[in-house]
Amino acid sequence: MSDSTAQTVRQLKIKTGVVKRLFKEEKTYRVEAEDQRKVLAKLKNEDADGADIRNAERVLKDSEQMIPRTRKSLEDAVLALQDMVDALAAEPSLSETPEYTAAKLQLEEVDAAWKVNGA
Repeated sequence: MSDSTAQTVRQLKIKTGVVKRLFKEEKTYRVEAEDQRKVLAKLKNEDADGADIRNAERVLKDSEQMIPRTRKSLEDAVLALQDMVDALAAEPSLSETPEYTAAKLQLEEVDAAWKVNGA
């Protein structure tokens, strides 16, 4: 494998890793926000201390604010990876590598999740 091919494969692997990490991170924030909503509802139903409720509201707000930030980063990373995958599709020496296959699978996973969630 030539140096330029190795460098391209390395970049593909890095971009795939970024998409994978951000996708997981966004999912984690969504789950965290949903869990925190339940905690907040429970505290309110039990007439918990005002400080506990305010703390739970703050944690929920923090989680909810991270979702769009992470989503924007994920969308940017997906576009960058998709551009690279599209550019490499015509090069058999690269489009037949495991890293290329992994990149395509990661893009498909994100796309499928976005279709299910209506995003």
